[in-house]
Amino acid sequence: MIKAKKKQQQNKMEQLIQNKRQEHLELLNQLEKLEIQQPSKDIQLIQTITQQQKKEQDIEIIAAPQLVSPKWLMNLKPTMTYECDVVVQEESELDQIVKHQLKEKIQKQKEMQQQAYLELINELDLQSKHHAYDEKVKEDFKCTYQYLSQGRLVSIDIKYYDFLKLNPQNYVNDTIINFFLRFIENDIFKNKSLLIYNTYFCTRLLSFHAEYKQIYAQYLQNNQMLQRWTKENIFMKQYVLFPLHLREHWAVIFVVNPLQVCEQLCNNNYQLSNDVNKNGYLIYFDSLLVQDQRIGIQIKFYLMHVYNQEHKRYTDDQIYEIVMRSTFPVHQPIVPRQTNLVDCGLYMLEYVERFLMNPYQILNNLEQDHLKWFPKVMIFIKRILIKKILNALSSGQKDYALRYQENCRMIDQQFTDSNQYDYIDEQLLEQLQVPRLQFHLSEDYNYYYDVSPSVGV
Repeated sequence: MIKAKKKQQQNKMEQLIQNKRQEHLELLNQLEKLEIQQPSKDIQLIQTITQQQKKEQDIEIIAAPQLVSPKWLMNLKPTMTYECDVVVQEESELDQIVKHQLKEKIQKQKEMQQQAYLELINELDLQSKHHAYDEKVKEDFKCTYQYLSQGRLVSIDIKYYDFLKLNPQNYVNDTIINFFLRFIENDIFKNKSLLIYNTYFCTRLLSFHAEYKQIYAQYLQNNQMLQRWTKENIFMKQYVLFPLHLREHWAVIFVVNPLQVCEQLCNNNYQLSNDVNKNGYLIYFDSLLVQDQRIGIQIKFYLMHVYNQEHKRYTDDQIYEIVMRSTFPVHQPIVPRQTNLVDCGLYMLEYVERFLMNPYQILNNLEQDHLKWFPKVMIFIKRILIKKILNALSSGQKDYALRYQENCRMIDQQFTDSNQYDYIDEQLLEQLQVPRLQFHLSEDYNYYYDVSPSVGV
C-alpha cells in the first residue's frame, strides 16, 4: 500500500512538472510571435506617423512676426514673470540703510502727494457745487448699475468686496472692470459704433498653450460657445474692444474697422490708405509692455470665424492657415508704464478711456511713443473717481456720476509739468539687456520714481 501511494504521488508530481513545462513552452511561443509581429507593427506605426507628418508638412506654418514695436523694446530680455527675475547684487550694510531711508522718503512723498490730490478732487467737487462723497462705505454697500444691451436691461451688482478692490495696492477685479467699461460705453461716450466685450468672454477666448496648433484646437472647442456669445454684428462697428485678463495681468486690444481687418487677412495684402477711417488695425495696449504674439493671433482666429459665419468660404484648417500666414500687424504703442504689480487694471481702463476720447491721436501716430498720454497721477486718482461714481449711483445721484469726464479734464489741466509723465531713455536701453520687470519697476530705468509732482490746490 505504501509503495502504491508513493508511486501515485510521484506520478502526480511528474504530471505537474509536465504541465508547467507545457505552460512555459506556450509562453515562449507567444513571446516569439510577439517579437516577430512587433517590428511589423512598429513599421506600420512609423509609416502612419511619416504619412501624417508628410500630410501636415504642407500646412506646417510658423507664425510670421506680427507684433510691431520699437527696436529697443524688441531687444529687451523677453522674460516676463512674477518670479524674481532681477539681478541680485550683494549690498553692504550701509547700502541697505541708505536704500531703506530712500524708500521711507519716497513713501512719505507719495503719501503727501496723495493727500494733495484728494484735496484737489474735493476742491473740484466744491467748485462744481457737488457733495464730496466719502470714499468709505459700509459692509452692506451695494450699487446696481443697469444698462440696455440689444433692447434688454442688464444689471451689474457692485458689492462691498468689489468696492474694496479700488483701495490702493489692490488688483481691480472683473466686476469693477466690466462696470467701468459699461459705464463709459453707455453713459459717457454713447458711441453706437463701439462694441465692448466683457472680461468673461475674453477669458474663454484666450488660451496659453506653447504650440499654435494646441491653441487653435482649444479655440475650436470653445468656438460654438463664443459664436453664441456674439449677438451683435461686429462688422457694423468701427471699434471692437477686448479687455484681456492675462494670468494676473490686465491688457486690452482694440480692433479698428473689423471688416477691413478680415478682408485684409483673407487677401494677405496689408496696405494702408492715407485715410485712417478706411484702414483696419489691431492695437494692443499693455502697461508692462508684455510681448506675446499668441494674443493677437487668437483675436484673429475669432474675427475670421465670425467673418466665416456669414460668408461660409473657408474650412477650419483654411482659417488657421490664413491667420498663421498673414503679415497683418498688431501694433503695440509705447504707453505710460505701471510701476508696481497691482495697477495694471487701472492702466488698462485709462488706455481705453483715452483712446475713445481721441482715437486719431493713436491711429495717426502708431510708430511714435505715447508716454505723455496722461500724467502718472491719473492712476491713483482713477481709483478715487470710480469710488465716487459708485457712491453717487448707489445714492441715486447719477447727475454727479455723469460729471466724471468733466472732472478728469479739470484734473488734467492741473498737470502741465513734463516731469509728471513717463520717460524712457531709448539710447540707454538699446545698449542694455535688462529683465523686463527690472525695466519697469527699478528706479534706474523708470523715471516715475524720483520725481515729486508740484501741484497747487
